[in-house]
Amino acid sequence: MACNSCCSYPNGHLTIAPCLLSIVAYILTSISLWSCQYAETYYGWSVGIMQREATDRDWFTVQSGGEQCTPYTSDYNQFYDTNFKAAQGLGLTTWIVGFIMVIVVWSVAPCVATPKVGWRIIGGMFFLMGGCQLFTLLFLASNICSSGGCILKNGGVVSIFAFLFWWAAAGICFLIPDATRERDVGLPQSSPQRAAAAAAVGGLVQQSETPIVVMATESTTQRVEADGTIVAETVKNNPDGSTTVTTSIIPPAAVAQVPDVQVTVPASVSGRGNPNSVFEKR
Repeated sequence: MACNSCCSYPNGHLTIAPCLLSIVAYILTSISLWSCQYAETYYGWSVGIMQREATDRDWFTVQSGGEQCTPYTSDYNQFYDTNFKAAQGLGLTTWIVGFIMVIVVWSVAPCVATPKVGWRIIGGMFFLMGGCQLFTLLFLASNICSSGGCILKNGGVVSIFAFLFWWAAAGICFLIPDATRERDVGLPQSSPQRAAAAAAVGGLVQQSETPIVVMATESTTQRVEADGTIVAETVKNNPDGSTTVTTSIIPPAAVAQVPDVQVTVPASVSGRGNPNSVFEKR
């Protein structure tokens, strides 16, 4: 993983979806867990996983809804069978671990370049949260619903929606791709530091370099002095960047001994038709 600038979403904007879905799922999980209207018994009692509906009369003879929720006390130990405890344990697990996962996904998605396997782990945790939320329905098989059974009320319906949102967030996490190299390192593609930064976060950048061959260049200029002396100057640019200058002086007497001497300098150096660069001595 590599930190990036905040709100840059290095794995793409698809990561926004599990953030939103997970926070909705967590809110629904909280409502379902702490509601005292998860289900309604055959006698008309409204009961929940962690709380029951409080009334002014004896709880076992209530035929209509009460005014507020109240926690279960030791007076109701007869209802604490395996299914009841399992529903409470799974509900609390989803509520606590789900809160941690919401914090994690909201911290990672906007600014952390995460590999695909990292998002799959997050998706697996969301999948687990959804499974725990779904199995809170074991509450309907507990002793509290043994006489005549129970029907789902608001809290139970919300629990099912929470399960769907957890699994929707999990499914999208499995679709999130790896962060691209540019997103990982936070550098433009043409940056000279791109290869080193990509390697620091586990990327592999292969580069090929074509060697540049510098050829030596040489140019010659000539001029004729008033007394007939020829001065030739040769400038050579070496591959290492240095320059070598060679000057040759031909006196008039040496020119006179040559019956026919023609010196030609390329037009690209001295220009066509220049009497100092192209001349004929007879």
